[in-house]
Amino acid sequence: MIPKTEELINFRLPRYEEFPVFELYIDQVISFISESLSVFNRGDEVIITQAMINNYVKNGVIPAPIKKKYNREHLAKLVVICVSKRMLPLSYISEAIMLMSRFFEIEEGYNIFCDEVEYEIKSTVKPEKYPVRTIAEAGSNKVGAMRSLASVVAKTLVFDKFIEQRRRLSAVAERLLKN
Repeated sequence: MIPKTEELINFRLPRYEEFPVFELYIDQVISFISESLSVFNRGDEVIITQAMINNYVKNGVIPAPIKKKYNREHLAKLVVICVSKRMLPLSYISEAIMLMSRFFEIEEGYNIFCDEVEYEIKSTVKPEKYPVRTIAEAGSNKVGAMRSLASVVAKTLVFDKFIEQRRRLSAVAERLLKN
C-alpha cells in the first residue's frame, strides 16, 4: 500500500497568484515555504534556512533581495529549488529555473511546473486513475522539460513516503518485541 495516499493525491503547491502580493523578509519567506512544502519534510531535516537562501543568492540561482525583501519571483524560484534539491545538484536546478524563465513568464512557468508536479504525484500513486503522461506528449520541449523535472520530484517524494512508512512500522515492531 502506498503510504499517505490521500495526502499525496490532495497535495497542492501554492500557485504564483497565491503568493503574498507584498514583499517578505527572510524569516517570513522561510515560514511560508516551510508551511507550504511540509509534505516534503524528512524527519528533522529542514526544507529551507536563511543560510540556504543566502547561498542561492550568492550562487546566482535567485536574484538578490531588494532592500532585504523577497517578492513573488523569489518565492517561485525558492519553491522549485526546495522541491528539487534532494535529487538534483544546484547547478541543474539553476539551469531548469533559467530555462523556465527563458521559455515562459515566471508566473506561467512556475504554475506549469506546479501542475506537472501535482499530476506526476497522482500518476505515481494512482496510475489507473491518472495515466502516465510522457514527455513526448507534452506538446513542446518547453513543457517537456518541466514535466521531466516534475517527474523526478514526484517519484522522489513518493519514495520518501515509503521509507518513512517503513521506518515507522519498524519502530512499532521494535517496541512490540521489547514488551
